[in-house]
Amino acid sequence: MIRQSRGMTLVEILIALAIASLMTLTGWRAVDALQSSRDRVVSEAAQWQRIDDFFVTLEADLRRASISEFSGNGDAITVLQPSLDGGIEVRTVRYRLAVSAAPMGANDFPSIDVVRESGSDRAPLAEVQSLTVAYSMDGITFEPIAKAYPRALRITMLPIGATAPVERLFALR
Repeated sequence: MIRQSRGMTLVEILIALAIASLMTLTGWRAVDALQSSRDRVVSEAAQWQRIDDFFVTLEADLRRASISEFSGNGDAITVLQPSLDGGIEVRTVRYRLAVSAAPMGANDFPSIDVVRESGSDRAPLAEVQSLTVAYSMDGITFEPIAKAYPRALRITMLPIGATAPVERLFALR
């Protein structure tokens, strides 16, 4: 005897809906995790780009600086730059630390901006938890203060959210 199928039972439909709901929930969680990871990677990449821009800008300013006028301590560097067109105009460029206008970082550390000041221009370049500058007059030993143009410059910074410091050494002359 052949039975005719009259469709799906209520139990079969409920099981299919439960399986579809589980698949949808799993897919939503995966997409949410991917978006969160992407946002975190984009944010970290932007932070590292700002740090790289800081080092590139500082190096360019140090290369253009007058060797006769230089002062620096553990958290500030001041140089004089001659005019680009060879005129007598001299510009003072200063790098220093300033309390960030941004809220505390992810680890509740207060953030500090590394700021470049030139005349009335003031530009925050990088956001860090700490920054120290050391100067070497002989290329071997480093001191926290410099009254003359150094032979080498060492910058150690701890970026926001980083677990290890970043160190950059500049050989100047």
